[in-house]
Amino acid sequence: MVVPIVSCAREDIYLRPDVVYALREVGVEIEDVLYLDDVVGADVATPKSICLVDHNALSARIFPRAWGERVRRIIDHHEDARAHDQGECDKVIELIGSCASLVHRDVVAAKREALDASGARDVARLLLGAVVLDTRFLDASTTRASAIDFETADALRATLDWDEDAARREYETLSAARHDQSAFTCAQLLAKDYKQWTMGAYEIGVASFGVRLQDLAARQDASSIDAQCDAFMASRRVHALFMMTSFEDADAGGAYTRQIAVTRPVDGALDCADVMRRVNERTPVSPFDVDPNASTTTARALRASYAMADVKASRKKVQPILVDVFTALSAETQS
Repeated sequence: MVVPIVSCAREDIYLRPDVVYALREVGVEIEDVLYLDDVVGADVATPKSICLVDHNALSARIFPRAWGERVRRIIDHHEDARAHDQGECDKVIELIGSCASLVHRDVVAAKREALDASGARDVARLLLGAVVLDTRFLDASTTRASAIDFETADALRATLDWDEDAARREYETLSAARHDQSAFTCAQLLAKDYKQWTMGAYEIGVASFGVRLQDLAARQDASSIDAQCDAFMASRRVHALFMMTSFEDADAGGAYTRQIAVTRPVDGALDCADVMRRVNERTPVSPFDVDPNASTTTARALRASYAMADVKASRKKVQPILVDVFTALSAETQS
């Protein structure tokens, strides 16, 4: 028996209205799905085998060591953290636009005969939604959309009997749901799409969302932004928290834009400016003031904010850069 587990807390799934919409459209109620808080710390037997999808390292901070030893398969499109190189583990890691394309090629297409017509359409709709969202409707200029993503989208549209216009309508509906973060607080934005890694001697968190840092600073007072960032970092015990945001900038004619900010706990010793100087050596970034109004105090958490020159520099691309930066910092600290 295969039991899927969503890699977030049950309450946090509501921060992904695109996922909620997609699942409900195929008859899956989000209340019926298992989440991290349903299994972590609960009286749950160690699985016989574990397959990781869309990530390639089971967090030792969250899961018991015995679970990590049971990882037998990985399907992912991020840089390989090499966390499960020991033992028997079938790895499929390809740096393409969407992990859903790999799931279709290596799992769904191979077991197509096990699905009835209705089930095949439901699976195809979920996978196509993920592919077009991950690749901004197969836009290779701003994402890592590759040949396999294009081929997968064509195959899924054929299963659904959808033309390109129908697929685009699905993309626009999902994209609108994903990017409607106008009512989210800073704390909710941080939790919306968060990942954490151990990098050398450092524990590093990276939150991804779709609100301009200037808009966040304008709609929430500085003290509450700082308080929510501090509480978020404390609960996850990180040495640094990166906030990555991507959006279509109305002030720049709708151009696709990326920003990144880094902060640390109040009592932390990390030099955020030095970290970003090192990041700049690998992917160009330039500092900017999120709150140019001199009469307003800029939130401490947003003082190290940077515009990113490479619109393809998503978290998938920045994470291995951060690994190198913090590994080097760890070595320097120990020497």
